[in-house]
Amino acid sequence: MTASVVIAYYRGLPDLDVQISALARQDYDGAFEVVISDNEGSADLAHYVESHPLRERLNLRRVDSSAVAGTSHARNVGTRCAAYDFIAYCDQDDAVHPTWLRAMVTASHDADLVGGPLERETLNDPVVAAWRVLPDPDEPFVLGRFLPITFGCNLGIRRSVFEAVGGWDESYPTAASDVEFCWRVQTRGYRFAHARDAMVAYRYRTGLRETWTQVIDYGREEARVAKEYRAPGRQWWWFPVHAAVSLGTAPVWPWAWSRRRVGQWVWVTGNLVGRIRGSFRYRTAYW
Repeated sequence: MTASVVIAYYRGLPDLDVQISALARQDYDGAFEVVISDNEGSADLAHYVESHPLRERLNLRRVDSSAVAGTSHARNVGTRCAAYDFIAYCDQDDAVHPTWLRAMVTASHDADLVGGPLERETLNDPVVAAWRVLPDPDEPFVLGRFLPITFGCNLGIRRSVFEAVGGWDESYPTAASDVEFCWRVQTRGYRFAHARDAMVAYRYRTGLRETWTQVIDYGREEARVAKEYRAPGRQWWWFPVHAAVSLGTAPVWPWAWSRRRVGQWVWVTGNLVGRIRGSFRYRTAYW
């Protein structure tokens, strides 16, 4: 089976080179291409692709998606420019494991939408890696007590299904776009599969301020998706428990002054703040 790997790009150099090198190490023996959808309109990226030593081996090419800002638009443009019938998405700053594409394609034989797990050890400093716990790699991640999802940095779909559901929703330019996409595909009657060997090394943001902004965005926009799809979310008692954990681990206490603990507090508390903001903005109770 042939496959197109689509990468949404925005100011991604030099990290992109890590991902391109990882794609060159795939153990997949079918034909595939790598399409970089340039949401920046970058002359540097154009030169990078044109002169890259792996260009021919990876069928590497760039398409311009800079007309509309956002990862969702970039993925739509990249998908519609792709040559093959199975589309696999990964991100510019991560690194797919050698078994990734083979596992994605194999799982797609019995499914329409495919996801895989993430790991945090390869690309992150141990202190930063401890900030955020990732889902169990052996099981699909169910969000909001509704349906399983996969992250946009590790997602595969048949082109026919992509077209049938209308592609990525560009009103979700970044945060929660993958949640909305996964739920829309499944609520239209298509099958989801979790491919354990489709592992991706996931890169965390290393700044506390940017991590705080990211997790708030996640929580806020997840509330929007939950309302749109009438997902039940967590039970009511989760809110006081979450608040108590945030208060108990607050870095005002001397034992919580290490960067590891501050980062963990930022992630837990930012998620709570994002959910509260989303609940007010979208008039729903999403805890």
